[in-house]
Amino acid sequence: MGFFNNFSQDDPENSANKMIFGIICVTVLSFILVHPNVSALFGRLILTTAAVRNLELWRIVSSLLVNVSGLNLFFEMYVLYIFGTIISRRVGAGKFLSLYLCSGIAGNLLWLALNLNAPAGAHAYGCAGAVYGIIMASAMLAPELQMYLLFIPFPIKLRTLAVVFILLDLLLSGISPLALLYVGGFLGGYLFTRIFLRKEVQWEPLDFLIKRDSAGRSGTPYAFKQKPKTGPGVSFDRNEVDRILDKLSRTGINSLTPEEIAVLEKVREQMNRKE
Repeated sequence: MGFFNNFSQDDPENSANKMIFGIICVTVLSFILVHPNVSALFGRLILTTAAVRNLELWRIVSSLLVNVSGLNLFFEMYVLYIFGTIISRRVGAGKFLSLYLCSGIAGNLLWLALNLNAPAGAHAYGCAGAVYGIIMASAMLAPELQMYLLFIPFPIKLRTLAVVFILLDLLLSGISPLALLYVGGFLGGYLFTRIFLRKEVQWEPLDFLIKRDSAGRSGTPYAFKQKPKTGPGVSFDRNEVDRILDKLSRTGINSLTPEEIAVLEKVREQMNRKE
């Protein structure tokens, strides 16, 4: 009980980090208990089209807990930790769990949609879609963050890394059920971020499809676009300034939009004039 009491009383960042560790612990425990060599639960939890026709809809979620390869599980949990901690401070525990589940469910639904006429033995399982949804969300919220990979000796922007992950997985998986889970996870993570975290979005993956004007500005902005007023007598919205300063302290100056930086510069100029 003490753990759950502490969980509810923690600040959003600590709560979200605990949520990440909670997901990892539950997934690893499920791997131990539900492995096909250990338990008959494996056949009751994996996703199959026949089971869904029989209205065993819990499999759309329960299949996220089923893994059979320890190496794959280690990689996915490691990726979840690395990319999850990047966005946990912004989204909080509740939204992080919702993002994880929605991404995994989206991957499973895409697999179901394209395998309705598959043979009776066709099945899918694993948390790959959920993890890759986290990757997509982190790229959209912190696209300029520099990441290092073991096999690349120089830093890569997070948004570039997300695209690389998509392409590599599609090339390695080919036309397979596993690829559908990946693609569905990315799509689920994208849609959840655009709908529920739209104020935090710093990169739009589909930007090349959005019409731009001659100055290169997007016709459908997705970030804060209010321009600060100018002039010696300008008064700034204190709540807006506090929001920008809080964002600066949490995620660094690289996360600020040009408009937010302009607001801080105007505030600084006004303070200098008063001095």
